[in-house]
Amino acid sequence: MRSFLGASSICLLGALGCGGGGETPKPTIFDVTGTIVDLHLTDGGDVTNVRDPGQFEIAAIVPGDDGAPRELIAEVAEDGTFRIRDLPEGPYDLRFIELFGTGTRPPRFIMNAPRTIDLGRVYVGRPDAEPIGATDTTALELTFDGLNPWGEGSSIEVFSLGAGTIGTLPPVDGMQPAMDTTQITDFRVATSELVVPNLVAAEAGDQAYFTQMVGIAGAGAPYRSVRRAFGPTSFTLADGTATPVEGTFVAAPPKKLAVSFDDAAFQALAASVHPEATIAGKDVRVGVEPGGAGRTSVSPTPDLLLLSALPAAQPPSELVYGNPFPAGWSEIAAVEVSYAVTHVMPTGIPKTTAVAMGRTGPVSSFSGAIAPTLGPPLDIRVNDQPAYGELLGIGKTPTVTWSAPSLGKAAAYVITLRRLDPGGQLTRTMASFSTTEPVLRIPDGLLDVGYYYYLRIGVREEFDSAAPLRVQESRVYAEALTGVLSP
Repeated sequence: MRSFLGASSICLLGALGCGGGGETPKPTIFDVTGTIVDLHLTDGGDVTNVRDPGQFEIAAIVPGDDGAPRELIAEVAEDGTFRIRDLPEGPYDLRFIELFGTGTRPPRFIMNAPRTIDLGRVYVGRPDAEPIGATDTTALELTFDGLNPWGEGSSIEVFSLGAGTIGTLPPVDGMQPAMDTTQITDFRVATSELVVPNLVAAEAGDQAYFTQMVGIAGAGAPYRSVRRAFGPTSFTLADGTATPVEGTFVAAPPKKLAVSFDDAAFQALAASVHPEATIAGKDVRVGVEPGGAGRTSVSPTPDLLLLSALPAAQPPSELVYGNPFPAGWSEIAAVEVSYAVTHVMPTGIPKTTAVAMGRTGPVSSFSGAIAPTLGPPLDIRVNDQPAYGELLGIGKTPTVTWSAPSLGKAAAYVITLRRLDPGGQLTRTMASFSTTEPVLRIPDGLLDVGYYYYLRIGVREEFDSAAPLRVQESRVYAEALTGVLSP
């Protein structure tokens, strides 16, 4: 089990004075240094952004004189560098909290963190892009021709790299275009329901792409993909008004993907996810990353293909999609199987949770039957008790342990603490932890009496603890679930 070095260990490092007599040596100390500078991808090029130090808090957690954990808060400079001073020699844990909206994001803990660490991320969009304010009256009026004949599953999507704006454009009045039409005139669409509803500003150099997703029927495995597109184009989406956009859609350069699922291999790992886990579905996504190879963003990026299949179904032998975006943008695929587990709280209210097993990477790395190469962690225990069933009275600082997966090699584990609402309402993330060791003690202050929780323990094949918030282009992952837990 990982532990901090205590006073006895320091005496071993400098035995002079440990047996009385002589001068007691001073404990060795060190500083943690790092940066929190984000990279923003825009139409005008890369932009670095140093966030206001008041938007986050960084702290090291070390053992206090009484053995209890204590926190040392980072000093953050205007250039985005930070320093945590005078940590005692030995391992430490890093805690990172960010403001979000009117509250804060759940704390993130990097266990046994390195002494130099980069907490920056890659984002899409200008750091000064403004969100839509007048959500009820800000709209686009679209006049397009050259569309694919409108049908079931058709939609128009928008993406602006400069603004970060992205999402499906639903009609304001709820009325979709007529079936089989290939043009729309003054078609008013809402912008407030976008995934990222930011204002697009031509004067800031923002451009936008409009893509048409088309539905393709399949026996248990329908999918939607881009077939036609318009752009890049430049306009200003003014807050509180309806902005007209006109253009002609053209066929997007066609691409093909041929993948299937090794059902037996995924089914064989279901019991490792949880003894009651069942396969809930299969998903294939192809999208683009504007940053290109090695610069995957944490922001939503455009979809080129989306497939959701029933557990017993297979994708069509050939998936067809179009890609109208610049050649320098990477095409990334994600292929995964989801597993469902239903937690039943002592109140009798059930709550179904899904976790996934799969991988992401360049589209060129996918072909044929996809089988898992990394399994979930095994033998999850809380306070040395098997944790797949209901465990009540675990205390507020329980110790969680698990074993390495039976398939593949784990580089790190990501543990997410989730709180179930006793009335069956919203499930909340309370904290997440990244560690390379198969053990974790939940810090005090995260578990409350009267609530119920579960843990999601994920395995990662690669993990960079020196840049823990960066997203890797190629990822292999698997997850397991505990049962219901309560302090």
